[in-house]
This record gives sequence, structure tokens and C-alpha cells, in this order.
Amino acid sequence: MVATRALVPVSIPKLSQLMNAVIKEVDLAVIQLSQVAAQLTARVGLKLPPGGLEHGKIAASVYEVGVDGSQPDAPCAEAVATTWSTARPAIVELPIQLGTPFLANRRAQPRYALRVTWDRPDRPAEGGEQLFRLATDGQLVLLENFKAGWRSPSRRPPHLPALFVVGDSTAYSNGPGQRGWGDELMPCLDPATIQVLNRARPGRSTRSYRREGLWQRVLAELAPGDLVLIQFGHNDADLLAEGRCRGVLPGDGETTQSVCLPDGRQETVLTYGAYLRQFVMETRARGALPVLLSLTVRNRWRGEKLADPASDYGRWSAIVAGSAGIPFLDLEEFIRKHYQILGQEPVSRLFCSVDDHVHTSVAGARLNAAGVAAGLKQLRLLPQPLKIDRERTAR
Repeated sequence: MVATRALVPVSIPKLSQLMNAVIKEVDLAVIQLSQVAAQLTARVGLKLPPGGLEHGKIAASVYEVGVDGSQPDAPCAEAVATTWSTARPAIVELPIQLGTPFLANRRAQPRYALRVTWDRPDRPAEGGEQLFRLATDGQLVLLENFKAGWRSPSRRPPHLPALFVVGDSTAYSNGPGQRGWGDELMPCLDPATIQVLNRARPGRSTRSYRREGLWQRVLAELAPGDLVLIQFGHNDADLLAEGRCRGVLPGDGETTQSVCLPDGRQETVLTYGAYLRQFVMETRARGALPVLLSLTVRNRWRGEKLADPASDYGRWSAIVAGSAGIPFLDLEEFIRKHYQILGQEPVSRLFCSVDDHVHTSVAGARLNAAGVAAGLKQLRLLPQPLKIDRERTAR
């Protein structure tokens, strides 16, 4: 794609009133766009009211938005917060590097939310939100009106260890009728002993999750004693340097291959196992425990038998876990047994549509989450007994 600039002003009079005219206007611009990444700039105009505040932090972040308006509780991209005071210019430019894994798929209409916040020491951060999407010709399209009054989410309770979910759309999905198991895991656990932070993102592989900076944001949140569940594989067999550029080399060895991305950047592609070893090493360095998972099972049948073969990615995950001496949770085995018991017709209702063999419905996500919870209990990785609602998983 050709580099493009599309300056789109975002008028926010309501935000100016709410924030005592500290933020006067916001312009969002696309500086460069490719099939794998976009460079954005949020240009924030500031105005200090007479006798008002003297300093604070201006920040901008971008969230992925589902077709139903749902959003994850962590951004997919963010700018470094800038401290501003009366001694600085009234215009602040915040650069944002955003991964665009769905741009190459013309059937998809990825939507994003830009959040601009003004953070002061004496009160919670306040701000506003603008929905937008990126067209394949490089244009930025605003959706709906700017919503003022957004407040920053509460931080994780410091007294509870966290269970992070890192993976793809089988763990978190915001597509029509879709639900990932990561969003159904917390009801299976004891909220008095642990919290679930689902950081899985649709369309990602072990490679693209790292390239887009999503993994770095997880590392910034990790604390000693946390658990990190890592499950990829559904997207890792894709192309290396075309389309979404998320494919990896097969196997668990140390083979590498240099490729050129559509935006001109050079990237060294590793094997699936090598990427997993990086996740494991960096998680351990933070004092947290990595847990590798096998994949979910596709809804494919031959007669009365499941036709989805055992995944090589699950096997490579088991090899990496064994060599690193960390837990391996075989979710694939759990799901396969339950699907075979249920049969083809009941299993079809666990998926979001008859044409989609990968993405689960709410009921399917609950079954998979019960499998994850049962595996964690069997591995003795949780501090308290689990609360698995059998009736809930069957609904």
C-alpha cells in the first residue's frame, strides 16, 4: 500500500466542557498504512482555563471494537503519555503504532476506538472516545459521534495474583456471535483468590502478537506469582510475507528466515517453538509462571467421528513445555473427548455458525473454559478449589 496522510479533525465540544476546557480539540491522522501496521498521530489541542490547572498528563490509546460494540479491557496500541504544563506548547502530538491484522481481509470491517485522556494528580483520568475504521485506500473513516465522559478503568487489585490469557480469537473474539474461552474463565474460578486478565486478541499468531507490541504490554502488567496461559497455533500456519504476514516456520527448532513486510520492514521469522520459548523465558524473568496450552478443536466430522486431526502446534507446545520444565495443559484432549461424547449435532450448537468451524458461541466458550479450569486444578496451579458450574457449561 502507498503511504498516505489523511488528517481528520474530531470536534469535541462536550469534552471541552466536561474537562473545564483543558482539551480543546483532537485531530486524528493516518501517517502511513500497510497491510500489517498503521502509523497514527493524535494531535491534541490544549487550553488552560484562567486560574486552572498547571500540569497533567495527556495520553492516547486505541482499542479494538467488536461488532456489538464490545471492547477488551486493554489497548492494542497506545502512545507514550506526555506531561504538559503551561510552559509547553498548546498542541501535543502523540504518535501511535497500530497493528492492522484484518486490513488485508476485505470481508472484515475492523473498528477501533481512540481514547484521549487528561490525567491529573488530584483526580481520576477523564477523557473521550472516538470510533473509527481504516479503509484499504488509506483513508480514516469516523464512526458515530465523539463520546465524552470516558473515565479510565480501575487498576488490577494489588492483593490478588492474576491469570493472564495470551492467544488468538479462540480465547477472545469480538466477531458476530463469537465468544472465546478466556472471557468465560473467571466464573469457573474463585474471585477471592485470583483474577483473570484476558489479553488474547483475534487474528494473531505467536509472531504477530509480539510484532504488534501486545506482548510487551502484558510484560508491563506482570507481577511475581502471576500465571500466564499461552495458546496459539490457529493462525501460525499463514503466509510469511503476504496478507497478514503472521505465519511462522513449522517445528520447535532454531531455523530462521528473513522476510520483507509490505511496509518495507525486514523481519526475521522463527519457528513456532522458538517463539514459545521467548514467551516462556520472558515470563519467568518477571517472576511469573508460564503455562502452554494445546489448541481448541475444530467442528469437523467424518460420519460420527471427529475429523479434525491432532494439531502439530499442540505437540510442539508440549515439547517446549517439557524441555523448559513448565506445565502443559492439554485442552485439545479435553475438548475432543467431550465433543465425541456429545456428537455432531449438539457440538454444532457450540459454534457461532454452521459455516464457522473454529469460533465458538457462548456455550462453546463455556465448555472450553471448563476444560481450562479443570486442567489448572489437575496441575494444582490454583490456590483454592474451583467452582465449575456444570449446568452453566451446558447452556
